[in-house]
Amino acid sequence: MGYTSDGSHKNWLQQLVEKIPGISGYQAKETRRDVDKLYRENLADRLRATKNSIGGVVRDLTDGGRLLEVTPLERISKKIDTIENRVRHASYGYSGFFDAVQIKEQQLDALYQFDLRLVERVEAVEGQASGLRAAEGTPTELKTAAGGLEQAVDDLGAEFDKRQQAIDGYAEASASGRPLFS
Repeated sequence: MGYTSDGSHKNWLQQLVEKIPGISGYQAKETRRDVDKLYRENLADRLRATKNSIGGVVRDLTDGGRLLEVTPLERISKKIDTIENRVRHASYGYSGFFDAVQIKEQQLDALYQFDLRLVERVEAVEGQASGLRAAEGTPTELKTAAGGLEQAVDDLGAEFDKRQQAIDGYAEASASGRPLFS
């Protein structure tokens, strides 16, 4: 957890605001849909940049005749591409989820916590991907680095699935009187 200038812990929303440009409007009810889209576009752009970075490693390996080592990286790149598209093109507004009258602050807090975890997962993917270049030297190092990257990508995909399930379940939960994110 981060710290404020006075040494106290930052809450999860303060951390989210620091990690995504333009996200400070997230708390304002009238701008939630727009900021949610901005947030997701930022994550998707970061994933695209990471995928491009992996593409550079793939080109280097291909140029060096190390074709067998390319396959895992191409698989990972496809996974990132799938997640990037899901994040970028997820519908926003979520049929009443961001409606200022219907949504409860506890539900919104839960969504913000999902969002912070997504940012942290994207950061983990970026960190693992940056290690590929250093691990390019030997097949064993590259295999280990690719394994760590693939796990980080899988974790990101699972976290995004949880966020989507929570949002998709909002209508069901509100209709039956069950609390969201229980």
